[in-house]
Amino acid sequence: MQNTCALCGAADHHVVSTKDRHGNALRTILCSGCGIITNDPIPSDEELAAFYKKDYRTDYKGTPEPRMRQVWRNFSRMEQHMLDNRDVYASGMKCLDLGSGSGEFMFLANAIGMTCKGVEPNEGYANYCRTKLGLDVANQTLEETHFEPKSFDLIRLSHVLEHMRNPVRSLKVLHEWLDDDGILYIEVPDIEAEAARKMHGKMFHFGHLYNFNPVTLRLAASLAGFAELPKTAERLRQTTGAYFVKAKGAASLPDRLAANAVIIRRAMDGHNTRQLPQPKGGSAIGRFIDVALMRLKEMFQARRFSQHRDIANSFAAQLKQKLSRS
Repeated sequence: MQNTCALCGAADHHVVSTKDRHGNALRTILCSGCGIITNDPIPSDEELAAFYKKDYRTDYKGTPEPRMRQVWRNFSRMEQHMLDNRDVYASGMKCLDLGSGSGEFMFLANAIGMTCKGVEPNEGYANYCRTKLGLDVANQTLEETHFEPKSFDLIRLSHVLEHMRNPVRSLKVLHEWLDDDGILYIEVPDIEAEAARKMHGKMFHFGHLYNFNPVTLRLAASLAGFAELPKTAERLRQTTGAYFVKAKGAASLPDRLAANAVIIRRAMDGHNTRQLPQPKGGSAIGRFIDVALMRLKEMFQARRFSQHRDIANSFAAQLKQKLSRS
C-alpha cells in the first residue's frame, strides 16, 4: 500500500473506490494533501509494460486498432485542437509525440511542416501508425526510449501522464529532451468533471494510475521544472490540457492544495452517492442523446471513406486550407 503521496508527500488519504469500471477489485485513494487520486498499490514498471504492450487497447477500446468511425472522430477533434492553438504550432518544429496512439496529431503536424517522431507502447497501435499512416513510430515505453538532451521543440503527452507510474520522474526525463525554449503539451482526463458525468462505479481503470484535475496537473508539471506557457495560460486555466515551458528559477507550486483535496473529496462523495450522473451544463438524459447522435454522425461521416488513410488525407488537406486563410 502507498505510504506518502508522490506529488505533495502527504501521508493521509481516503479510499474512494474498491472496484474498477468493470467490477474487478481495484483500490483507489484520494490524497488529503493535494487531491490527487491514485491506484493503490501502483503496479510495477514491468507489470505496466506488459499490460500496455499487449492488452491495453483491446481492454480499453475493445479493438487492436481504431475503427473507421473512431479515426474520423479523432481527426475531427485533432483538427479543431490545432486550429484553436494555431499560435503554438509552427512549420519546422521538431516534435515528439509520446504515447502517440493512433497517430492523428503526428499526421496533421507533419502535413503542416513539422517533423514528428512517435513512441507508442502498444504493438497494435504502433503497427497501425506505421503501416496505415506511414508514421515514424517506435513500439516501446518511455523507459526504453533514449534521446539526446534538447532534441525537440515540442513534446506532446496527450492522455498519457495518467498512465505513468511516477509522473514527476517521467516529466523530468522530458525536461531533458526538450530544447530550452521548447514547449511541452500535457492533456489528461479531468477527474472532477468525470465524477459528475459518469455513472457510479464506471470511473476507475487499472491503467489510469493517477487521476488529475487542473490543480494537480499543474502541481506535477511544477515539480518537474515546468511553468505554464504565458500566452495560453488564461484560455486554458480551468482545463486539464495545458502548454508548459521550462521554468526560470524555483518551482511555483499551485496555491490551496489542501483546499483542492476538499473539492475533489466532495466531487467523489457526490459521485458515490448519486444514482444518475450530473454532467456540467446539462442532464444525464441530454448527454446520452448527444452522445448517441454524435456516434451516428461519426458512422455516417466515416462511411464516405474506404480506408483509414483516406480520412487522414482529407483532414490534412482541410487543415492546411483553413490555416492558410487565417
